[in-house]
Amino acid sequence: MMNSNPQQFCLSRCLALMVLLAGAGPIANAQVSDSSNAEAQSDKEVDRILTSLEKASDDLRSIRCQVRFEEEDRVNLTVRKKIGNVQFLFTDDNPKFLVHFEKSEVDGIAGKQEWYLFDGRWLYQAVERLEQVTKQEYARPGETLDLFDLETAPFPLPFGQRKEAILKNFEVRLEVPAKGDPPNTDHLVCVPREESRLSREYDRLDFFVLRDIHLPVRIVANHKGGYETSRADFPDLSPASLNVGLSAKDFEPLKAWSKYKLVVEPLEPAGGPKNADGGR
Repeated sequence: MMNSNPQQFCLSRCLALMVLLAGAGPIANAQVSDSSNAEAQSDKEVDRILTSLEKASDDLRSIRCQVRFEEEDRVNLTVRKKIGNVQFLFTDDNPKFLVHFEKSEVDGIAGKQEWYLFDGRWLYQAVERLEQVTKQEYARPGETLDLFDLETAPFPLPFGQRKEAILKNFEVRLEVPAKGDPPNTDHLVCVPREESRLSREYDRLDFFVLRDIHLPVRIVANHKGGYETSRADFPDLSPASLNVGLSAKDFEPLKAWSKYKLVVEPLEPAGGPKNADGGR
């Protein structure tokens, strides 16, 4: 089993947010027909949106856009905000990604930079405040991971989800547009099914899918128990963000980390966990 730490936990939540795409009471008999018709129409719209989302993901080779992440903890009365950029590269092997938070803030106090880089095998978590890079192995040489599998992926990706997988893990309905929604979007409300592993972490996920490129521009998650809400926005996501010519060279460890302490966490061998610390 991979060694866990707070950074890894936050990353998993962030990526799940950047990846994952309730009901009235009793009604009079006269309303049943209208309600059934409306529900059927909503189901058709949900199917159309998810089909378009899957097709758009099929055509993706790379993505680069801004990301704004906010997390509200109602127990500790804390609000965390992070602003930066994200880029993905889809390959025949394992996808690659780099999330760089240039600015961070906790309850109005400015923080340092953070980076999360996955090169297809190793996940690097670099924190300027700690001057440390944690390098964790998620795949052995030549091993392929399905990072789009909502049920098994260590950090499900925000793009590339299949309609079948979404419907298997969520009950999905189309929400009526409301003030404050991102423009030109369809709002999907996704409630994890009881048998899904996601039901242990989330009460509800809201996805705002752009109607022109059929990708999520905002994802809001209400975590289990209602004590924490997370939100990821991709404010400049547009056709210009897609298939931007990224290559493997764009997903190499940064020179800015050269003076940071390096902590290496390889996959556990048969004999048990093994950690190695070293400088760079």
